Amino acid sequence: MKTWLVRCLLGGLILSTPALAQDEDEDPYATPDEESSRSSDDDYNRPEPVDQTDEFREVSEQEGEDGDFQRMSGLDDPNLGVAVELIAGALLVDSSRGEFSDNLLGLGVRATWEFGRILDNEALREALWADLRWTYGGLSDGTAFISGDTSLHYFTIAPAYELKLGKSDFGFFAQAGGGLAYQATSITVDADVTKVNGLKPVLQGGVGFRGRPRLTSSGNLRLAFRVEALAFRRGYMNDFFLGGSLGTAF
Repeated sequence: MKTWLVRCLLGGLILSTPALAQDEDEDPYATPDEESSRSSDDDYNRPEPVDQTDEFREVSEQEGEDGDFQRMSGLDDPNLGVAVELIAGALLVDSSRGEFSDNLLGLGVRATWEFGRILDNEALREALWADLRWTYGGLSDGTAFISGDTSLHYFTIAPAYELKLGKSDFGFFAQAGGGLAYQATSITVDADVTKVNGLKPVLQGGVGFRGRPRLTSSGNLRLAFRVEALAFRRGYMNDFFLGGSLGTAF
């Protein structure tokens, strides 16, 4: 009898379902409606995220020495935006003899400054620049008895806008400016020399292709070159320059 009773008790313990530990927050006697109400109260009491967009916008708009944020445009660019180039090409001078032009060898030098770097605009940093240019051409004609020597000097300042080819160091440009043209003429008749000098306003305009590839991977020294077609309006005369330039930029 005792053996049968012990066996019954052991069988009941084995077949009984183990009690699982419940979560501390769970109420075993709570109804489904009470559980839903408790979840809603927890969501209501949870703090909402704070929108700091306006605060960051106000701080980022602060400028000047007293502002916490200053625009960093150009600080990672070591270039000064200055270039010096030697010019060579064909100078087509308006002919006084009724021909299309007197073709001369045009030589000169120019200095370029990328003044767009002083503007706080990333798109205009290398797109705006200006040239300070001197172009020279000389012409001689006549006979052994009478001859004339003429030299032309163009001094111009011309701002330009360049359309960059993506993120590269190359682009197409258009420019327009003005300055002065100085003409010195010497007329020789036998042994007598007569000099005639004149100064006229000149307008300059043209288009071209410009490049500034790096010469070193770490430094800021660049090769500056240009291919261009320019027109000079010298008084009532029209002169043209077809050529290019080569120099350095830094």
